[in-house]
Amino acid sequence: MEITPVIATLSAAGFGSLMTLLVAVVVQKTTLKRERNHKLWERQVAIIEESLRHERNLAQARRDAMRNPDDDLFLSLDKAFKEADVAKISSNLELYGTPAMTRAHQTAWETFRDWMVDFMVWQGHNKRTGPGHEEDVRAEAVRETTKRWPDVEKLSAKAEEAHEELVRVMRATAVFEPIANRVNPPNPELPQ
Repeated sequence: MEITPVIATLSAAGFGSLMTLLVAVVVQKTTLKRERNHKLWERQVAIIEESLRHERNLAQARRDAMRNPDDDLFLSLDKAFKEADVAKISSNLELYGTPAMTRAHQTAWETFRDWMVDFMVWQGHNKRTGPGHEEDVRAEAVRETTKRWPDVEKLSAKAEEAHEELVRVMRATAVFEPIANRVNPPNPELPQ
């Protein structure tokens, strides 16, 4: 069978139409994937902003408490928690955050909580060191405050490190830069 010019033209047109359709499908899928990734990135950035704002407020309350340990910690914390919807932050991290973001946020919260518990115990003893308490109660309170303060300082330093790590992970996620040099050790779960 001989290929006539008409059959060759129709075959080429059919092949060209098929290739055009294939290219259009590939371009459409690539565009949709890029848009989906961009929307996810926008959600992650919104979560990062909200989470970092809340964590910064908690870190500032901790720093203020360490500078002025006689002040009421609950007033500082009340302000920090009124400004943030912690349930929304947590649920958004679960939905849109990377595992590294979630772990860093959880670690920052746990170290802050540990510091807060020790600080409140120390503060309870410190309140009994002043006048108005019996001498033996005051002496015991002074011993306890002296003994517990180094632990409070260590937990505060640990909470500061966790906060700084949270900022590094969040920044690396938000910027989408090569993170091998920004987060040590490199985390394969973060975008490269």
